[in-house]
Formats: sequence, structure tokens, C-alpha cells
Amino acid sequence: MESVPSPNSPRTVEQVFAAWLARREPFEAVLAAHPEHARALRELHAHWLRVEPLLRLAGLDDASFADRLKAAHGEGLDPAITLDSPEGSGASTLLERLGRKSTNSRYRADGEIARGGMGAILRVWDADIRRHLAMKVILARKDAPATGPAPAPDPTRLSRFLEEAQVTGQLDHPGIAPVHELGIDADGRVFFTMKLVRGRDLSSIYGLVFEGREGWNETRALSVLLKVCEAVAYAHKKGVIHRDIKPANVMVGDFGEVYVMDWGLARVAGRMDRHDVRIAPDPTASRSVRTDRRDEREGSPDSPIVTMDGDVVGTPAYMPPKQAQGRVELLTARSDVYAIGAMLYHLLARHMPYVEPGVRVSN
Repeated sequence: MESVPSPNSPRTVEQVFAAWLARREPFEAVLAAHPEHARALRELHAHWLRVEPLLRLAGLDDASFADRLKAAHGEGLDPAITLDSPEGSGASTLLERLGRKSTNSRYRADGEIARGGMGAILRVWDADIRRHLAMKVILARKDAPATGPAPAPDPTRLSRFLEEAQVTGQLDHPGIAPVHELGIDADGRVFFTMKLVRGRDLSSIYGLVFEGREGWNETRALSVLLKVCEAVAYAHKKGVIHRDIKPANVMVGDFGEVYVMDWGLARVAGRMDRHDVRIAPDPTASRSVRTDRRDEREGSPDSPIVTMDGDVVGTPAYMPPKQAQGRVELLTARSDVYAIGAMLYHLLARHMPYVEPGVRVSN
């Protein structure tokens, strides 16, 4: 019978790696603890990274989404956002809430819908429920591919992505697209799925109102803005400020649904701000900006206005003066109210605030 080594006995490379597989702690911590095996451990780890996706697709890998997050980035990754008072002994951690196996075999990618500073949105087919969904995947950089092998994002970027998923998922309101699942695909890319909203953005609706087409008029458009107010008021009640309210982030469905989209720049009251929403200096930028959705539709040549973090934000016409001036520490829920007021102005005056009538500006 083979003897079991004592805790103080030297361990082989295989034993050290097997222990890491069981615990799934950050791999760099294992290397630091066993420098004598560092080279061999790296080789084993490289082989494992090549084999693990196949095991997950075959259903043979028992490592949960939480385990893989922990292994890659450590315990402190969870933004731990809880907008409601948790029941029981306290709020659970991300590792506890998401302690289940996740695989991308359920979803089939059917093309990219849009792309922003932090991630890409894919149209995917859910093979289990047999429906189309939107899947947002994190990108290590803006020009990275949305499918296939990709470099891992830095922990700050990943934590912001998880924060967006948690905030959006906990804003349970008819005017906010629900989040269905948070997981890791076979390529190790973190994603979350949400309702695929079919329709047009509010800027397109305004165009229909101004041209008197498809039954759209001011009264009908005002009903859309009222639903925006209801969704944003709910978020404010939960302590969440959107900070990027603009027509491109309001979607109107084919049957009257209205959704306030893209909570990636949102801030939760009382929490450290993970986003630098000051406007990045760009001497070449005009007052016109673009969105990915409008670029695809119109081929707009306008330059985007971006934050210091690289996120695309709206035109200055919809920004409260404090944000446009970079005084982001003074932004409150009133900032969202200002943006909604600017959209109301646009509807009634037939042009955006601070923009002369007839001047083309994407939003």
C-alpha cells in the first residue's frame, strides 16, 4: 500500500498541480509557494489550458464558474453589489452565488450586434429554451475578437464588467432588459446573457415623429419618455445613477416596450466609482459623436466622445454641465433627470439643446 506523504514531506510536481486543481486558487500563488517546481508547473498549466475547454464541452470538468474566476483572479474580484437587503445571515459572495458549472455549449453565436469600450454584444441562439438572446462578452481590448481564443482582461476591467452584470441583473423593472445568466464560455471569456430587444432607438423614433410617419406623434413619443422616467426613477430608488442617458440608449420595441439600455457607466450610491467618466481630451473631436448602432446604420464619420476609461458617451447636448466640465464628483440622480429633460427638449423643439436646427449630429 502506497504511503501518504506527511504535510512536511516534499511534494512532487504532480501532487502540487493536483492540489491546485482541487482548490483553484490563483495560479501565481502556487508558483510563488513552490519556486522549485515553477517551470514544470507552468508546462502542466499550459497543457491544462489546452485540454480544459474540451473537458467542459464534454461535461467532464467539475470546476464551476466561480472556481475558474477564483483561479484566474483571486477572491477579491466580486464587486459584491446588493441593491436589496439580503435575507438570512448576509449577502453571499459571487463565488457562492455562481457556484455552478458553466459552458457555452448551450449558446450558438449568430453575429455581432454592437461593440463598446468594454465588451461586444452578440446575438446568440439558446438551444435549451430555443430563443434568441443578447450576449455581452468582455474584451481585453476594443479591437479584440468576440469569439475564439482571446487574451484575458485585466482584473479592473473584469470587475467593472461583473459590476455591470450585477447592477443590471438586480434592476428588476419592465423598462430594464433582464439579465438571464452570468458565466464563462469555452474560451475562458466571461459573459452575461440578457433579453434581445427588437426595435429602434429613440433617435429613430424622433425622426418618425418629425416626419409624421408610422403613426408617431408628440403624444405617443411623450408616452415613451414617461416610461423612461419610470425606469430611471426605479433605479434611483435603488441607489443607481445611469450617467449615460441619451436617445441611443433608449430602445422602443415593436409592441410598445421601452427599455433603458447600457448600464455600463452606472454608479451605485455609497460605493467606490470604478469608472472615470470625465471626458477624455481629444483635440480632433467635433461636437458630433457616434454610436456603434448608428455607425452601422448610417456610416457616420463623426468622432466619438469617450471617457478617460475609453467608454463611449453621449453628445454634450444631453450631458449635464457638471459632467461636460469634468466635475464628475458632483453628479447625482439629478444628472439623469437633466438628460431626460434634454431629450424632452429635443422632441418639442425639433433639435437638440445647444445644437442649431438642421445641424446633423449623431447620438
